Amino acid sequence: MTTTDLIPADENILDASVAASPTPSTLGTIDSTGDVEHELNEMDASADALRNEGLLSPADHEQRKADVERTRKLFRELPPEQRQAIIRRRRELGLQILDRELAGAAVVPVALKLNHTRLRPLFEQWWPYMNRMSLNLQRFGQSTFTRAELSTLEAYLERELSKLEDYVDEQVRVAKAYREQRETEMRAAGDIVFAPTIQRPSLSLEIQAYSRFAVRALQVLVKFDQTMDQFDFMVWNGIRDQSDVNEEVSRFLRKFQPLGLRSYTTHLKLMTTVRGI
Repeated sequence: MTTTDLIPADENILDASVAASPTPSTLGTIDSTGDVEHELNEMDASADALRNEGLLSPADHEQRKADVERTRKLFRELPPEQRQAIIRRRRELGLQILDRELAGAAVVPVALKLNHTRLRPLFEQWWPYMNRMSLNLQRFGQSTFTRAELSTLEAYLERELSKLEDYVDEQVRVAKAYREQRETEMRAAGDIVFAPTIQRPSLSLEIQAYSRFAVRALQVLVKFDQTMDQFDFMVWNGIRDQSDVNEEVSRFLRKFQPLGLRSYTTHLKLMTTVRGI
């Protein structure tokens, strides 16, 4: 079996509250730099999008929006330490799913390395669910959704992933070209040029991918990690300000979130079918 190298150059693992609710809270999917209000707004917008695409009935749409408001109120009333506990729990569940091997599943081992700390929560909070969802959608999609719903869902996932791929391709291309241009200018002017490197990656592990979709999602993270390598050079050499870089990273996190959220809610929907078989 070959290993796909992304280093640059169980169905039962859901807590009781998630398993019992068809529209559970996804607040735990926020990373440490995220904003709870932004996550709730994404959930609200997702409900509208699902309704517009025919994936939610009017009653389900209203119920989901009511759930968002109820969750917003409850979360605001929680002490900070309990909020952090929810976030940690969601990440822990994702990692537990990541560690489980599925019998009979054809997998591709992937050697994953992410240098930057801000991308690790994004991976832990979304990708395990995206990976499992992509497999269960192949296995149980027709048993879970109508033909029209399945077609709409698959089209959405492909469209959003393709948009992310285009975005990170452009980001890494532009960042690399700008870095090379400025580095050439600095050397020509006799300036001191620093070449920072990360000696200890934020994440380095081998995982099992269940589909091309899952591998493509990983590649999106890896390419933006490469973009952040270019940002490191720019900050060290005074080419860009750290606050500008932080805005670029936050923009990417926001762009990734809708695909992660839809994949997560689809995963939960598929799990109701899996448990019923």
